[in-house]
Amino acid sequence: MNLPSLRRVYCLGLGGVGVSAVAKYLLRHGISVAGSDPVRSPLTADVEALGGRHFVDVDPQRLSPDVDLVIYSDACPPDHPELVAARRLGRPVMTFAESLGAIMHSFPRRVIIAGTNGKSTTTALTGLLLESAGLNPTVFVGSRLSSFNGNLRFGGQQVFVAEGDEYRQHFHQLEPTILTLTNLEPDHLDFFHNLPTLIASFDTMVGRLDRSGRLVLNIDDPIIRRQWGRHPARLTFGFNRSADVVVEDYRTAAGRQLFRLRTRQGDLGQFILHVPGRFNVMNVVAAVATALSTGAEPQQFIRTVAAFRGIWRRFELLNPQAAVTVVNDYAHHPTAVRGTLEGAKSFFPGRRLIAVFQPHHHIRLATLFTDFCQSFRSADLTIVSEVYAVLGREEPATKTSRDLTQALRRQGQSVEYAATVAEAGSLVRRLVQPGDVVVIMGAGDIWRLAQSLAAEYV
Repeated sequence: MNLPSLRRVYCLGLGGVGVSAVAKYLLRHGISVAGSDPVRSPLTADVEALGGRHFVDVDPQRLSPDVDLVIYSDACPPDHPELVAARRLGRPVMTFAESLGAIMHSFPRRVIIAGTNGKSTTTALTGLLLESAGLNPTVFVGSRLSSFNGNLRFGGQQVFVAEGDEYRQHFHQLEPTILTLTNLEPDHLDFFHNLPTLIASFDTMVGRLDRSGRLVLNIDDPIIRRQWGRHPARLTFGFNRSADVVVEDYRTAAGRQLFRLRTRQGDLGQFILHVPGRFNVMNVVAAVATALSTGAEPQQFIRTVAAFRGIWRRFELLNPQAAVTVVNDYAHHPTAVRGTLEGAKSFFPGRRLIAVFQPHHHIRLATLFTDFCQSFRSADLTIVSEVYAVLGREEPATKTSRDLTQALRRQGQSVEYAATVAEAGSLVRRLVQPGDVVVIMGAGDIWRLAQSLAAEYV
C-alpha cells in the first residue's frame, strides 16, 4: 500500500473492528474513505466523525473507476456485489490483514500481540505503557479504548502495536520485530481442525519474526513453553519463578488486584490493577514485558496500570454505582468465560452473580462443548441465549444453546435458556434482585442487551 498514491479507498465491512481502524488511519493521512456495513455501531460512528462515509446498503455503482483501493473484511462473501464490481473494474483489492501488513511495513519497530485470549487488552496496555514512556506509538486495538478515543491511537512513525489474528492465518501477513504470545489453546477449529495445525500456524508466525527481534512468551502456558521455551530470542513472563518478568506477592481485594513485578535487573515495584481476573494480571505482565522489549523506561508503568479501567466489552463496568451492576464482556472462549466469572466473583464478594452468555459460532460451541460445560461454576444463575451465527463460517449445527443449558442443569447448576437476546433480557428483568452483578458475555450482538440493562439500572 503506497499511501501517497491513494486518494479514494472503499471499505467493505466498514463496521469491523479491524477495517474501521484502517479506515481511520487512512482518513488521518488525508485519504477519502467510504464504505458499507449493514449495522451502525460506535465503530462506524468513529469513522464518520473523522470524515468517512458509511452506507448501510450495498451499491456496486459506488465502485467507480476513481476508487484507488478496496479493502474488505472476512465477513464479506466472495459474491458480495461490491467486491464483484471492484474486481470487474480491475480495482486493487486487499483483505484487512493485507492492508494492516502494508501499513505496518514502513515502521521500524513492529509489535504484534498474538494468542488465543487476551490480545486486545494486552495490546491496549502495551500501547498505554509505551505512551507513558514517551515513545508515541501508533496502536491498532481490537476493541475501543477511551484513552485512544476508539480503536486507533494515531502516533508517530517509529513504533506500531497491533493484534495478530490467527484466524485464517491473518497474522502471516505481518512481519514483527517483537512478537508476544499470550497463551495458546484450541480455537477456530472450523479453520484449523485440530490443535497441531493451530500450533503449526503459530510456529510459522514465530518464523516471521525479524532476525534481530524479540519473542515475548507466557512461560506459564504449557504449549508455549514446550514449543518455543528455548527460542534464542525469548523473553519470558509469568508467575513461574524462572520467568524473566515474574509476578510476585499476588493477592486480591474487593475491587482490585495487587502484585509485584520483578525482572532480572531488579524490582519494578507493586502494581495495583482495578480490573478483575488473574488472566488480566497476565495481560499486564505481558504488556510490561513487551514494552521493556522495545527499550521503554518503566518509571510510569505502575501509574499507568493503576489508571487502567479496561477496554470496551472487556469486563466493562457500565453502571458501577447502581444497585444492579451490569458488566459487558467479550468472552466467547471457555477459558475466557471461566476467567471472567471467577474474576467477577472475587471482585464482588458476597453478591449474587448472574451470567448471561451468547455462544459465538456453532462450530466453536460444538468443538469446545465439554470445556464450556465447566465454565459457569462461579455463577449463581446462568442464562444461555441461542448461538450467534457467524456469516460465512457456519455449518449445520451439531450443538445448540439448548444443549448447553441441559448439560449445565445435569451438573446441578441453575440455568435458563433463551431463544433470543430479547428473551434473555426478559429473563434478567424477571429474575434479577437488588445487589446482583449481571455479566453479559459474548462476541456477537449481546452487548446491546448490556447497554439497555445498564440504562435501566442506574
